[in-house]
Amino acid sequence: MIFKIQDLTFNFFGLLALEGYAAFAARCVVALLLAGVGEVARRWLRGWVFPQLRRIPWPSRAIGILLDSFASPASWLALTTGLYLAVASLPWGTVPMEAFLLKLYRFAIILLLSWGLYGASELTDLMLAGAREEIRTNKTLHNVLVKVYKVVVAVLGILMAVQEWGLPVTGVITSAGLVGLTISLAAQDTASNLFGGVMILVERPFQIGDWIVVGSVEGTVEDISFRSTRVRALDNSVYILTNSNVCASTINNAAQRQKRLYRFTLGVEYGATRAQLEKLMEDLRAMLAASPHTYEESVIVELTGFGASSIDLLVSAYLRTADTLVFYKMQNDLNLDVMDIVRADGLDFAFPSTSVYVKEVPAAQRPEQEVQTHGN
Repeated sequence: MIFKIQDLTFNFFGLLALEGYAAFAARCVVALLLAGVGEVARRWLRGWVFPQLRRIPWPSRAIGILLDSFASPASWLALTTGLYLAVASLPWGTVPMEAFLLKLYRFAIILLLSWGLYGASELTDLMLAGAREEIRTNKTLHNVLVKVYKVVVAVLGILMAVQEWGLPVTGVITSAGLVGLTISLAAQDTASNLFGGVMILVERPFQIGDWIVVGSVEGTVEDISFRSTRVRALDNSVYILTNSNVCASTINNAAQRQKRLYRFTLGVEYGATRAQLEKLMEDLRAMLAASPHTYEESVIVELTGFGASSIDLLVSAYLRTADTLVFYKMQNDLNLDVMDIVRADGLDFAFPSTSVYVKEVPAAQRPEQEVQTHGN
């Protein structure tokens, strides 16, 4: 039988003595009461105890982080304890069932403890509290530390849970080491990507949120993991770049520049006179120098050459922004101003063109066969 009922007794402080099924019913009522107490304790801890503790000005930030992360696990531990005491108080007919329930309860405690520690990943910020400002504000380093912390907590939690069920943890670790060695030998690319991720973390050529150009890929860095770097391009597509390729490429970190270059070649038609060109260049310099978008000392407008179908003017200036979207807006405004000035000075933009000249050849100079053909 699952439960011991025939010889079961129930004695409530000498006031109530029951036997058999009546005693079993009393045990069930007590079990329900214990489970109810566990639920009440869960609500009390979650709704009152931890909020009150969180209002206390603790001397260490770590205490506040742990209180936040263990609020839910601790409340569920109260319910789990109530359920365990309720189930364990029943008159089980087999002794192994009691040992199984205890092992299950300890397994639940390990999971709840791991849950609380896993949620306390903000403790990694305290590791950088005494570091320099540039290290404390490094998003990439923070992201990697959080991932390492969570992996360590998860691995330790799994090992403790495995050990609780009687599995040989030492053998598991040894086997995992051998498997890991075999995989590392077979996956050299993965190892190179891992090393590349470490180098990106150490050298910090960019961090999360930076706008970078790597080869033909240009966009915002969204995530840096041990294997790859995720970049979101301007068209909202996502590129996954392996860290080994990133380290082997030339990296242009646009987020570190303080200004952006506005430069293009303006092609004017060959019908323009010297006076018109000089006035156009003077007007362009004045417009760029007076613009709130540019650095006045960086303005350059010069005649640089004669193209196949245009007179080429170099127009260049540094704009007062490093943001890509703001740069596009400034560039748009300046381009429209340039177009207005060209029109106002009576000139026009040149475009690629080809001139074809047809020369009439006298009949005497034409090939004899061609002359005979026309004569016929």
